[in-house]
Amino acid sequence: MPGLFERLQAELGDDEPGGVTPLEIADLPDSQRRILLWMLRDRAAASDGIASQGIRDRMPDPPDDCAKIVDLLARSGWVIALGEAPNVRYKVNLRRKRGSTSGFGLWSVINERLSDLDASH
Repeated sequence: MPGLFERLQAELGDDEPGGVTPLEIADLPDSQRRILLWMLRDRAAASDGIASQGIRDRMPDPPDDCAKIVDLLARSGWVIALGEAPNVRYKVNLRRKRGSTSGFGLWSVINERLSDLDASH
């Protein structure tokens, strides 16, 4: 029997936009995780984005294939590429919280479901 969370997720669907969550960052390979975490911690990279060469120049002990890793992260949707070559900047693509973009709240869905259950009994 599915729990409340599973039933709500099934009811609401999985229409989340792309992006990365902290749990997904934790599951990435070490070099990808290190780059994303550094980008989140670096004030300029987090707000304005940063070029892959800038990551290599400013990140402590960057991976040797930094540009390839950043390109892979961009193709995977973990970072957003801003601008056009050769001036591309990258910014972490964080997934928005579901509650901040939806037109209804979790409690209204729960109340509606409970009302449906009460009506059926």
